[in-house]
Amino acid sequence: MILGRIKLWLAAAGAFVLALGAAYWRGKSAGADAAERERLDDYVDTRKRMDEVDAGDDPADWLRKRAERRDL
Repeated sequence: MILGRIKLWLAAAGAFVLALGAAYWRGKSAGADAAERERLDDYVDTRKRMDEVDAGDDPADWLRKRAERRDL
């Protein structure tokens, strides 16, 4: 009778520890996923800002104008 109760208590304690371990690993995985998502969102924002920048005139045209102004 006492041996049966001890087994029951050990099984309950084991299930509790297993549940805590599963919650820990799941939270760790979710945190890594969130960090990766944030990194990719930052990349997208940076890429959008890069695409919005107007390069202006053609670089070769700029060099020609600069050469004309220098009177070499």
